Amino acid sequence: MQSNFIKAFFALMIVGALIPEATRCQSSALTMEDLAKRADVVLVGKVTAVRSEWNGDRSRIYTSVTLAVDQQIKGDQLSNSVIISTLGGEVDGVGEVYSHMARFKADEPVVVFAAADEHGQLRVVGGDAGKLTVTKDEMTGLQMVADREPLSVYTSRLKRVVQTQSHKE
Repeated sequence: MQSNFIKAFFALMIVGALIPEATRCQSSALTMEDLAKRADVVLVGKVTAVRSEWNGDRSRIYTSVTLAVDQQIKGDQLSNSVIISTLGGEVDGVGEVYSHMARFKADEPVVVFAAADEHGQLRVVGGDAGKLTVTKDEMTGLQMVADREPLSVYTSRLKRVVQTQSHKE
């Protein structure tokens, strides 16, 4: 019994070491300032496609998320569409799930904090805290970020944060 626990513990340690730093799960207590500082790009847009596939040796599933960019708040000018890669997904009935990792759905409006990994692929920073869903308030019709704040107010605050951080660098 103890032997199985030790094997499982070391397996988790090895998997943790293999996950690229930019994609490791982070505390969801990260502030807007923390997320903006860690991110190379901050985008507002809509998910147009979600596609999961095995890596080359079929040891891990990755999901490619295509995002139609409505607004770029931070980073070098990107095209109107970007691809963000996340760990996990489902391929042919086989699922791989990582706790605290951002998950995306087609047609979902989002705010995303992302950074390029060592291969140049964009990955969400801060775990699931680095992706905020934008919803429509039924009473007011306003777009709301994480059901807490109007999108226009949130992006105004975020632009000020990014501008302040860029002046400090």
